[in-house]
Amino acid sequence: MQLVFEWFFLFLLIVLGFYTMWIIKNEHKTYIKNAREIHFKQFKLFVPSWWGEVPSENENELCFKRLDTRYDWEAKFIWTSIVEPIDIIELFKNHINDRKILFDEDTSIIYNPSDFEEGKLIKSGLYEMVRLEGTATADRQERLYYDAFLIREKSSGAFLYAESKSSILNGLVEGPYFEEVMTRLERII
Repeated sequence: MQLVFEWFFLFLLIVLGFYTMWIIKNEHKTYIKNAREIHFKQFKLFVPSWWGEVPSENENELCFKRLDTRYDWEAKFIWTSIVEPIDIIELFKNHINDRKILFDEDTSIIYNPSDFEEGKLIKSGLYEMVRLEGTATADRQERLYYDAFLIREKSSGAFLYAESKSSILNGLVEGPYFEEVMTRLERII
C-alpha cells in the first residue's frame, strides 16, 4: 500500500510540475491580455494587472509595487520637464550616478538609442531612448537588480526616467515585465 501511495505522490508531483511550466509559459500572454492601460503625462503604459499603484505626493512620479506578494520590487516613472542640453547618454549616466548605483561590469547590459528603433514610440521620430540593466550595488552596500530607461522628447528635451529596482532574484521575476511595459510604451495622441 505504501508503494502505491509513493507512486501516486510522484505522479502528482510530475503533473504539478507540468502545470507550473504551462502557467509560466503562458504568463506572457496573460500579461498582454489583462494589462491595464495607465496614462502618465504624455504616455500610455500597459502594466501587468498584478502591479499595484502606490500613491505619490509628486504629480511627476508614478510608482508601482507588487501588492499581492512580499517581493522586494518597485518600479518608478519620473517625468522631468527641466531641459538639460547634453547628450542623452550623459544625461542617463548623471541620473544613475545621482542614485549612487554602481553596476557590475560582467552582468550589465548597455542599450544604445539605435537598439530601440523598432518600438512604436521611437519609430515616431519624436523620442530617443537608452537603457541599462544588470546587477548592481546601491550606496556601496545594497545588492540589487536594476533596470533603467531614459526616454527623451527630442523637441522639448523633457524626459521620462523609468527604473525597476529589486533584490537580485526578484528582478528576474518582474524584470521581463518591466521591459515589456517600456517597449510597449505609446504616446497619448
